[in-house]
Amino acid sequence: MGAYFTEARFAAFYGLLVTEWRVSERLDEALQAAAGVTLNRLELVLHLHFKDGRRRMSDLADALLLSRGGATRLVARAEADGLVRREIPPDDRRATYAVLTDAGREAAERGLPVYLETVQRLFHDFVGDDEAEVLVRVWQRVLMGNEMPCEPITKAAEALDAGKPLPT
Repeated sequence: MGAYFTEARFAAFYGLLVTEWRVSERLDEALQAAAGVTLNRLELVLHLHFKDGRRRMSDLADALLLSRGGATRLVARAEADGLVRREIPPDDRRATYAVLTDAGREAAERGLPVYLETVQRLFHDFVGDDEAEVLVRVWQRVLMGNEMPCEPITKAAEALDAGKPLPT
């Protein structure tokens, strides 16, 4: 089994897992220290912030790459922290929306600069534009091949296919 771990494709996959875990851990630490918000909660409030402050829970779960139950638990914790509130519209009692509060908007605005600076330091400083384009294309191919689309990856891949460089 040990030889398998040195095979290039397995090493690439395993490297993806390790890098995601360790970079996310450092990103979470930086956000908590500088902005007082966890990475999970920042992802939540940013998804709401950039979508007019309100999203249906099922759409939010897909956007956050969480199960419906995982999104419900995250929203419940964020609601307890005062970052969001849940709303059931009177015209569709089956739907539940997560709605950004003023405290959630402040957390998004406080956390985004820390997030961007930390991503720059932990990732962008080590990955060139050509390498980023390769990663986008590979991740798009893997995600689509497994019927797991991701809107930001798809949009970036489409821009590359149209000959538009990714913003740096």
